[in-house]
Amino acid sequence: MTIVVLASLIFVLSGMVGYLYWQQTRILQNLGSLAMALGAHIENTRQQHEEQPVEAEVPEVAAQEEESDEEDDRVSVKETVELVEGPPAPKESQDDIDDLQDKTSTQLRELLSKKGIPFGKRDSKSVLIQLLKATS
Repeated sequence: MTIVVLASLIFVLSGMVGYLYWQQTRILQNLGSLAMALGAHIENTRQQHEEQPVEAEVPEVAAQEEESDEEDDRVSVKETVELVEGPPAPKESQDDIDDLQDKTSTQLRELLSKKGIPFGKRDSKSVLIQLLKATS
């Protein structure tokens, strides 16, 4: 009876070892396939990077022409900037800030909403004035 039990245990253990060997072989085959695919992808990207500088190479004369075109563009931009003049941006003076005390809270809320400044509906007049002073 013990010989039969030991024989069956050896048979089961050898089956388990065979199964592990088969799994290991499958994993190594999949890793090999993955390494080959990755190597092919890396080689393709390497070739693409090597081809791009060759296509991008320009004779010196063409490069100088491109540089002169860039300079001409810059000159035209400078001329347009010099010709265009606009009115100065309006700035709030100290008097406007002092006048805030005389305004009502609804007027202050309207000013804040015109400027796009967020405020709370229940904010007091002093808080609204502080918001306007901080943003001016």
